[in-house]
Amino acid sequence: MIRYRNNKLYNIIMTTELFKRTEETTIENGVEIKKVTQLETIVKDDKGIEIGRININQWGGSFNLNTGKLDVQTVSDGIINVLNPQ
Repeated sequence: MIRYRNNKLYNIIMTTELFKRTEETTIENGVEIKKVTQLETIVKDDKGIEIGRININQWGGSFNLNTGKLDVQTVSDGIINVLNPQ
């Protein structure tokens, strides 16, 4: 992620850590099928400090980001680019 602060360009490295993964197992025609039904991912800044979480399940998802430590426009643009790549 790249952001500006005091008219200077900064490259921010963010990492993710899987916090929770929920799977559902079913048997169809004698075959075991595993399906991921929920993921919760921690988003960390370049210092390893948690700055947010992303929750996705089979019905929808949500973002919880500490925007006090992030460039709001950059985060918004990044999310839009992921959801609607061009």
